[in-house]
Amino acid sequence: MPLILYSYLAAEILAPFFASLLILNGVLFTGRIMQLIDLIFSMNISLADFIRLCFFISPKLLLFSIPMASSIAVILAFARLVNDNEIIALKAAGVSLYKMLPPVIIFAACTALSTGFIATKFIPAGSLAMHNLFVKLATEKINNGIQAKRFSDNTGNLILYVNKVNLETKQWQGVYLSDLRDKNHPITILAQGGSLTPHMEDMYLSMNLHNGSLHRENSTITQTINFRDYTINVPVQAPKSISSQNLSKSSMTQTTLLRSAAKFKAGSNKRAHFLSEYHKRLALPAGCFILTLLGFSLALRSRPGQRNSALPLGIGFFLLYYISLTMAENLSIDTIIPVGLIMW
Repeated sequence: MPLILYSYLAAEILAPFFASLLILNGVLFTGRIMQLIDLIFSMNISLADFIRLCFFISPKLLLFSIPMASSIAVILAFARLVNDNEIIALKAAGVSLYKMLPPVIIFAACTALSTGFIATKFIPAGSLAMHNLFVKLATEKINNGIQAKRFSDNTGNLILYVNKVNLETKQWQGVYLSDLRDKNHPITILAQGGSLTPHMEDMYLSMNLHNGSLHRENSTITQTINFRDYTINVPVQAPKSISSQNLSKSSMTQTTLLRSAAKFKAGSNKRAHFLSEYHKRLALPAGCFILTLLGFSLALRSRPGQRNSALPLGIGFFLLYYISLTMAENLSIDTIIPVGLIMW
């Protein structure tokens, strides 16, 4: 009897779970892509890179969609059993609510473990891969935009002219560069050769120039400097919806977060910055487990033939939970209360 009952309840839960997960991911994915639309068009992303980008952002979507889908699935499953009087039938057959709990607890534990694995493993890997993809796209955009005997402004306030480009090695010959980052003191650089070097970890590009001269002038003097090697670092800007600070923090593993936090003294904002991310990843699976069990209790409050308020209540608790989590994360950086206590 328990095996048949548990299989039946599991089937009732899993069907709305996968349906909810698919719908929620579709909605969240659409919103995320709209935030990245500027990046997609400005960098002329290929289909292969677009698929990679979608794959890299999916862990963060699952971090929200799995707990919500888990709670919704339990609510819908048991609300249907209540409305069809199946709960009454089960009770009449001697099956108490406690005997219905094991499949719900196992399901809640599975979704919580999945959330924890995504938070601690997939998100750091996905964020790091996205980090590297930004640099790769920026490098390709600049390299592809640099054509022999044409001016290129793909580097913002750096206007570049190259007399000859080696298509295989991407080495430049005969370089003219106008540096307009400081409007009051523009710089003109002439060099025999140059190249572009990406720095994935620190998210910037190095423009390396060789055997040339730098010319700087202001209202009173003109300065000329001959150089053998000269490097200009060009930062790679992430999309507006993703700050470089959050991108760096989310790409760290749990061990790296603790090591980074240990470099700062207790009570400092920078230490709390890393610790809040560490505890958040551990608290999210626990929240998923609690929200799923809460969905079970909410569904059983409904009555046959009456309007079901369990689903809107479940969604309300879910939103309240994530609002509270966001507030706790912000509060943990600006308070003397221990970060772990606030986040949990």
